Amino acid sequence: MSSDIMDDTDRRIASALQLHGRAPWEQIAKALGLPERTTARRGQRLLESGLARVVGVLDTQLIGRPAPVLLRLRAETGYAREIAEALCRLTETRTVMALLGTFDHFAELAPESHDSLRTLLFDKLPPQVLGSSSHPVMQFYAGSHEWIGGTLTDDETERLRQPAPAPFGTRRGAVQAHPDDLRTAELLAQDGRMPTTRLAAELGVSQATASRRLTSLLEQGVVRIRTDVAPSVFGLTVEALLWLNVGYSHLDTVGRSLSGRPEVMTLVSITGEYQICAHVALRDSHHLQKFLTRVVGPLEGVGEIDVTVLLEIFKRGGFAVPPRGDGSGCHARP
Repeated sequence: MSSDIMDDTDRRIASALQLHGRAPWEQIAKALGLPERTTARRGQRLLESGLARVVGVLDTQLIGRPAPVLLRLRAETGYAREIAEALCRLTETRTVMALLGTFDHFAELAPESHDSLRTLLFDKLPPQVLGSSSHPVMQFYAGSHEWIGGTLTDDETERLRQPAPAPFGTRRGAVQAHPDDLRTAELLAQDGRMPTTRLAAELGVSQATASRRLTSLLEQGVVRIRTDVAPSVFGLTVEALLWLNVGYSHLDTVGRSLSGRPEVMTLVSITGEYQICAHVALRDSHHLQKFLTRVVGPLEGVGEIDVTVLLEIFKRGGFAVPPRGDGSGCHARP
């Protein structure tokens, strides 16, 4: 199933899954005013195609792990794909992208500990990496689990919207995770729509126990259900990472202003030469230029802007993106 043969019904179902990834097809059909059979068939086709993927995302800082780290890499000529595949195989990478711009690769790291982060940066980067810069995340202004394609009406959105959890990183170490909780989180990372009957079978517990554990993890915010939908599904053909130099007296204002924009999928404040990194999705390069010149550039406090455009994505949300038609690509899973 290709994004260029999807119709408006597919896009509306994709948006519904972004709002409520675990909603039964019956509930989505009722909210959108569609036949249940059509909704289930179209929705399942979206999931099987890989254009939409419902995953459970672990709030690693809530259970006491270090903050995520954004990594930018320069590659030796001719080794771009080899480096991307090596990054994919690292269990602590959640996102791996090949870029056009000042750096060749981007990776988002979710380290299990400070020791594992040191080991990764000192010993596990491919030898063909010529240079790198690392940027610990200070604050999430917008997370990818909050981004919606925006094809639904206000009424349809309200019928499906779930209560907004606290932003990542705001409750550090507040929950002591049991090994059974982490195993449940691992299963939800593979399939955020996994029914409790299968969760119970995988965990070796009763369905009632699995249901209670799932409810507890979701209510505490230990796991967030997120539906990753390829932006191209919504006609957004250009993805870019914007690295902004922002004076600290304006940082919070700029972060909050941009995080409310529909083009912004993720926005975080970081340490290093840039203070903000934003992942944006736009219709085309003209839309990108207008966004830079009319939205970002005029903001008070914004200085230098570095733009790196997505060339290919190898890993998103902790899972390898299916390779393109040439049979190449990254096949590793964490």
